[in-house]
Amino acid sequence: MAQRFYKACCAVMRPVYDLVFPAKVEGLENIPADGACVLVSNHIHARDPFYLAVKVRDRYLHFMAKAELFKFKPLAAFMKGLMAFPVDRGHNDLNAVRTSLKLLADGHILGLFPQGTRSRDNSRTPMLNGVSMIALRAGKPVIPVYIGGPYKPFKRIPVRIGKPVDLSDFGRRMDGETLAAATRRIEDAVWSLAE
Repeated sequence: MAQRFYKACCAVMRPVYDLVFPAKVEGLENIPADGACVLVSNHIHARDPFYLAVKVRDRYLHFMAKAELFKFKPLAAFMKGLMAFPVDRGHNDLNAVRTSLKLLADGHILGLFPQGTRSRDNSRTPMLNGVSMIALRAGKPVIPVYIGGPYKPFKRIPVRIGKPVDLSDFGRRMDGETLAAATRRIEDAVWSLAE
């Protein structure tokens, strides 16, 4: 049911986005045709997850979204139909972590915006260590994505998808120093695509 709703929403939004917010997408071949990965992107606008869902045509993306969006029942139903799930920002949300790891174990794509909030001017703000903790625990490829902004009607927006970030040297260590170093590596990979 959710997959049909997701596909229907993408089918409706795709021509609108192609007309109003056209994109130049580079690196789609870096997203695996099947199997799990963690898609990590900068975050400039609330439409970012929908935009990426429309542009990545052949896979379903499961985005972690702020819990506030799930408090209004009609919006919660819409978000769940798009395969998003809530995270309580500012807290150690173990349910969100478990959901993330389960999705990855089941071979899905997990979408994360680890800046934690939008950066409207697209400036480089720090990413949170939750992204590296999930990536290291899951042991799945991390695919960096950069969305060039801001969104302006009829202005072509660059979307660059990079090669997987190699985190193999970190093993499965979960100490603070390791997580911070892994997060910096992921962050550098995302922002290097802006150049």
